[in-house]
Amino acid sequence: MLPEFELVQPENLNEATDILLDLGEKACLLAGGTDVFTAMREKGFEPEVLVDLKTIKELRGIGPAGDHRVSIGATTNLREVETSNLVREVCPVLAETVGKIGSIQVRNRGTIGGNLGNGSPAADSAVALLILDAEVELESSAGRRTVPIESFFIGPGETAIKRGEILRRVFVNAIKPATSAVFLKYGPRQAMDCAIVSVAVALTFDPSGGCQRARVALGAVAPTPIRARQTEALLMGGEITQERLEKALEAARAEARPISDIRASAGYRSHLVEVLVKRAVKKAVDQHGAAMNRSR
Repeated sequence: MLPEFELVQPENLNEATDILLDLGEKACLLAGGTDVFTAMREKGFEPEVLVDLKTIKELRGIGPAGDHRVSIGATTNLREVETSNLVREVCPVLAETVGKIGSIQVRNRGTIGGNLGNGSPAADSAVALLILDAEVELESSAGRRTVPIESFFIGPGETAIKRGEILRRVFVNAIKPATSAVFLKYGPRQAMDCAIVSVAVALTFDPSGGCQRARVALGAVAPTPIRARQTEALLMGGEITQERLEKALEAARAEARPISDIRASAGYRSHLVEVLVKRAVKKAVDQHGAAMNRSR
């Protein structure tokens, strides 16, 4: 059974931010409810007021945002992101990643804003958004501000959202030309489980086949989803040889800061970082090679 709570349904974003500012910690935002209701039912979470955002139109929808970007409203459900023709065309790795969250039933309820706003180190969408250099737009009664996704996560369950602020939209950059992007995750089951480790890689190649730009992101191996910048640096600057790849894998393992918990030991997670980064890099290289062959 759920604990008792008051349900408030603001008509617009201004009303919602005013309610949050007034109630503070007494209130909790409700979007898809897939995490909130689980926490209330199983983890002793007892908010006095749930602020339902589903009726606020300006928080929904997917569309172009100029400068080769896609705008995704915070309460847009994950299934919409997964199946969006625009997302699939401009940043297909995000659609692929979101399609691996939970089950189709969960994706029909869960939202992109909820997946990010929980501040989970294992949030799948966060790992893909990191390699896409995405930004989130936050709104309060004082106005709007934009935060790079890398600065959005502060710690486990903590984000850059301040009291009275609501995550309004996510801005996602289009995949750059000659770029291959890959998302991989490992868990006990193919669906419904949080990732033990997740990895996203985006490699941009020059005409000779060398890697001129790299993005590597890791999930569930640190207090927040992280960019593996040393790993990226070792992948850039020429052909990805076996020697360079091995050095990059060592760096990835060193950049991860996993803990042991009920799902896996720290040592096992460190091992999986190397395995998944290696697979993702090789898959990205193979995808680029196949694309080059098709264009000849």
